[in-house]
Amino acid sequence: MASAAKKMYMVEGPSSDDNASRQHFDVNDWYLDDPELGSPGTSVSLSGDVPTNTQLDQPLVKTLSKKHTSDSDTLYSRSEPIVVGAHPRSRTEHHRNGLDTEGLQTIHHPQRSPGSHALSHGNVLTSHFYDTAALPLKDRTEAVLFRHYIQKIAVCLDCCDPLKHFELVVPERASTCHTLLNAILAVAARHLSHTTDFDPLASNRYHDECLKYLIPMMNHYSAVADDNLFAATIILRMLEEMDGSLTGQDNYSHLLGIHAFANAGDQYMVPGSLSAASFWVGLRQEIYIAILTQQCVKLNLDDIIVDRSLEPADDYTWSNRAIILLADILNSCFGDTPLTIQRWTALNDAAESWTRARPPSFNPFFYREGTGSGTFPEIWHGSSCHILGIQHHLLAQLFLVQFDPSIPRVGTNRRAAMQKMTVSHEYDGEFCHMQLLIKWKQRIEALMRELCGLGISNQWTPPAMFTACIGIAMFGDHFGEESEQRALAEFLKKTETAHARPTAVIQQQLMKAWGWADADD
Repeated sequence: MASAAKKMYMVEGPSSDDNASRQHFDVNDWYLDDPELGSPGTSVSLSGDVPTNTQLDQPLVKTLSKKHTSDSDTLYSRSEPIVVGAHPRSRTEHHRNGLDTEGLQTIHHPQRSPGSHALSHGNVLTSHFYDTAALPLKDRTEAVLFRHYIQKIAVCLDCCDPLKHFELVVPERASTCHTLLNAILAVAARHLSHTTDFDPLASNRYHDECLKYLIPMMNHYSAVADDNLFAATIILRMLEEMDGSLTGQDNYSHLLGIHAFANAGDQYMVPGSLSAASFWVGLRQEIYIAILTQQCVKLNLDDIIVDRSLEPADDYTWSNRAIILLADILNSCFGDTPLTIQRWTALNDAAESWTRARPPSFNPFFYREGTGSGTFPEIWHGSSCHILGIQHHLLAQLFLVQFDPSIPRVGTNRRAAMQKMTVSHEYDGEFCHMQLLIKWKQRIEALMRELCGLGISNQWTPPAMFTACIGIAMFGDHFGEESEQRALAEFLKKTETAHARPTAVIQQQLMKAWGWADADD
């Protein structure tokens, strides 16, 4: 097995654009002088004559329950790249001139200048913009929160975005958009309250201030055109994740808001825009909940920015392709229609094709097998997009193994089918293959070790830890050796204390599943 240990998924050499995530940042000596965070006092009237969704007979809430199903016969038969912009009016023209909606004034894209505002009749949408720039901030504690967002939070959202919208664009937009600013301050305060002794109530004040404007605006037809609101909803969903658990038990209120924006239609999703960046983050957030609740992904997976091809592309596109593939697999596993052998084979072929065709840059620059039972392999990568792409691909393989319809669920044939399972392990950048006969359970354990190895070896990018925790929550009970169980439990604890992701409930559930005597301690 020593030769088999040299896997393809081998972890972290910090890249130049990840500096913010590795800088030391200690707020303890800053905020104690000013522990109380004052909520912004801006009060803007929401009066106006803008027609609501109900009046237009196009209620925005309809998009919350929208389900989009791809054609399973053609989903992975596409050989040509997706062509962007094949519409009567080009996407570029929409981006340049704004969106014309009957009964509303033109909504201009706010990215063009720091002081530009989204416009609508009656100032309903502009109610979440400041009349004057809110930056520089006057309160030092709020400045601490703002910087903490840029250095610690934004890097978690920008993992698969080469333009780093949440680090670079969102803070600039927050200068004039108080909905965004309050979302930034809320999530930063929540993160600090979970990882330090920062005021645990501070986040609530900013969150409430944000919702005061966000909720009324979401009742208007033109709200889905505002990418500032989309980004704010993404940030608030991250806050919601910090307050939830790895059991899927949260209220999903901001996830429903993400559905509204992401399923609104192609005309609002300009490639390379803040809306597109928000879509990809929202899809990852939706995937995590789909896994934990064992339900389908509720976002539109056939948006114009989605690419399932294997054509040459940048590494970020390849990572997003892996994420889309995982979403497709989850929809097949948890859909109303049973997963057929034909469909499973098509998805499995797509997963193998992604592995073969992906760029060599996805290979780790260092790999070392775990030194003993209860240790994970060291798998070092230099880019967060590589780590997230590979981890989502590992999750995809885990669900393909778990839901393989060729393995009988019960009966004497089940053991024989598991014994015949042939697994392809990969090595180095040459994509060499070796067929190893291992059991179904061992296959899951092997994938899980790589998933956790990627997380523990690349802690400089926090999503690597959290993504691995999703796998632990779903497949951790397969591990029978106590040393490995304790390693998984420590992994969950470290993620909670260092990255503000609650894991206590799933720790208790796994300890009970493992039969630990101290499961209730």
